[in-house]
Amino acid sequence: MSTARVPVPARRLLQGLTRPAVAAVTLAGAVVLWQVTTVVTDVPTILLPAPVEVAAALRVHRAEIARHLVYTGYEIGLGWLTGVSAGIGFAGLMATSRRLRLAIYPLLVSIRIVPLVAIAPLLIVAFGATLRTRILMAAILTFFPVTVATLDGLLSVPSSHLDLMRSVDASTWKHLRYVRLPNALPSVFAGVKIATPLAVEGALLAEFLASSRGLGHAVLQAAADLDTPLLFAEVAVIVGLGLALFGLVAGYERRIGWTDRADGAASGFGTRGGGAPMLTTDRVLFGTAAMAAIGGIWVAGAATVPNAAVFLPAPTAVAASLVETPTLFADASVGSLQKLAAGWGLGAAVGGTVGAVVAFAPRTRPVAGPFLVGARVTPTIVAAPLLLVWLGISFSAATVLVGLATFFPIAVATASGLTTLPETHRSLLDSVGTPRWARLFVRLRYGLPTVLAGVKLSIVSGLSGVVIAEWFVANGGLGVLVNQGMRNLQPTLTYAGISCLFALGMALFGGATLLQRRLDW
Repeated sequence: MSTARVPVPARRLLQGLTRPAVAAVTLAGAVVLWQVTTVVTDVPTILLPAPVEVAAALRVHRAEIARHLVYTGYEIGLGWLTGVSAGIGFAGLMATSRRLRLAIYPLLVSIRIVPLVAIAPLLIVAFGATLRTRILMAAILTFFPVTVATLDGLLSVPSSHLDLMRSVDASTWKHLRYVRLPNALPSVFAGVKIATPLAVEGALLAEFLASSRGLGHAVLQAAADLDTPLLFAEVAVIVGLGLALFGLVAGYERRIGWTDRADGAASGFGTRGGGAPMLTTDRVLFGTAAMAAIGGIWVAGAATVPNAAVFLPAPTAVAASLVETPTLFADASVGSLQKLAAGWGLGAAVGGTVGAVVAFAPRTRPVAGPFLVGARVTPTIVAAPLLLVWLGISFSAATVLVGLATFFPIAVATASGLTTLPETHRSLLDSVGTPRWARLFVRLRYGLPTVLAGVKLSIVSGLSGVVIAEWFVANGGLGVLVNQGMRNLQPTLTYAGISCLFALGMALFGGATLLQRRLDW
């Protein structure tokens, strides 16, 4: 019986395809499948426009979209530059002072756990719906991953290098310039690449909440008009903008010869499998002192800043609000937790499956790569208008949005974790002829700490997804209370909602951290 064989020229052509070519072919195939699906199923345009309809909308509205693109790009660029510069500089200061690091680092982690999108209404109330505010929001979202990833790199210098610099009495600046910074560059680029889509998300979020210009405003307008082809066209432009910015950073990284050691998912929360720093007396004391200092600044600001009652209530007022209406905040917390659990379960199932396939079938990586990169650089918030058109205001829409927010870190952590088996262990398993099922168990054992690091990141991104969902596609929850407080000029309600989000995030993040530490061998 004869078997079909691929002709030699065709086989050589397939084998010669580069990774970018495979990615291009994969994306082209996805677009063709999309077009065929819309024709075969005859799905209404209002639900799923065909690619040709999206292209037509883009062509008809190209001048208007170009104006919005320039404006949003300007906001993102300034916010990105501000956040990256401030993050690298602040990390450098913390790297040179252990006391400053012990005092500030716990605050950075704690503040990062709070969905930063939740403070957006407060910034708008405090500074107005201005260009400066939108740039500030992009900078804030960019600042944290750059700071934490850069600090991680600056502190991971081999001790032998530092001993050599001390032996020649090198100054602190020379330590930083010639040893710490070169060693930290891979981590810096990891943080910057993580921060790039967050800068896009910060600017879009500000435009969603209060703007009459930009791509964020245009997307909401198209969703309100049920102009789905135009909505898809504008979302495609946003995705293209994110890809372009990400590509510039990645291209510059390759140009100077560094690689991302963080597998695209690090952000200073132990994503590399190193686990969280152990608690010590110094860490507890400095962390407590820093929290007390922040509380003191809050009390002083509420008492002295003009018109502070509009955007900065006293801590006692926030505490009183929580005590007086505990049922309100308890019910809202339960509602947010239900959305987070459902969405996280969806994101974990899809992300874990994709990560496992990529880990166990390396040939799928060029095919899965474009979609993973697309998920990485696309702000979660751009899905809100699409889900509003497809699913309306519903729990299902919230579940999908949170799933999109949690999918990527779990997928990358799973793929990375399942490929971290040391080579010595791999050789030993080969030498004794270990069965496949036993190999799988060993890989899972070594990969669990890294997978749990991805879970920690997914908790942070999932909480942000919950807030966005409750603003745009769902009813009830802490996000609704935060937004309601801003719109009704009730800052006490907003701060109380943020406090509940912080407590929820700390509980989930702390639980994942403790579990990771127990399994991190």
